[in-house]
Amino acid sequence: MYRPAIGRPRVLLVVSHPSVGAGLETILRLERRYEVRRAVKLAEAMNWAQSWPADVALVDALLLRGGDRANLGVPALVLAASAAEAASAEKSLDKPGGWLAKDAASADLISAVERLLTRPAETSAGSLALFAIGVLVVVLLALLIYLTWTAVA
Repeated sequence: MYRPAIGRPRVLLVVSHPSVGAGLETILRLERRYEVRRAVKLAEAMNWAQSWPADVALVDALLLRGGDRANLGVPALVLAASAAEAASAEKSLDKPGGWLAKDAASADLISAVERLLTRPAETSAGSLALFAIGVLVVVLLALLIYLTWTAVA
């Protein structure tokens, strides 16, 4: 699947704590590479996702605790205190892209965002391609059985 190059990546930051959100936003803006918008609630983030389509999202795991589903439409990085918290939170995202410790260094944050921006687009095989692969497997199995039968007989 072709994905056009991103000129100035848009980052949607979804963090409810004012100081933490401001700190993360400042780190991203200091790079002078990203456009950043911040939401404090999941509902607000989903509205932003429709009116201001981001390229990646950073979502605080605390906002994903209630089992609410976050359909942001972009790869999302979970900000969590532990791997267990992140694993639980990732289940609520439509496109989880990994997690980052909340106390990670600024360079690690930027690196994680860049990794999400540059990872190859996921593609899925269509039903016709899957059918063709299935037919090939059946034909190869039939050929193997035939060859085995002729060798024995």
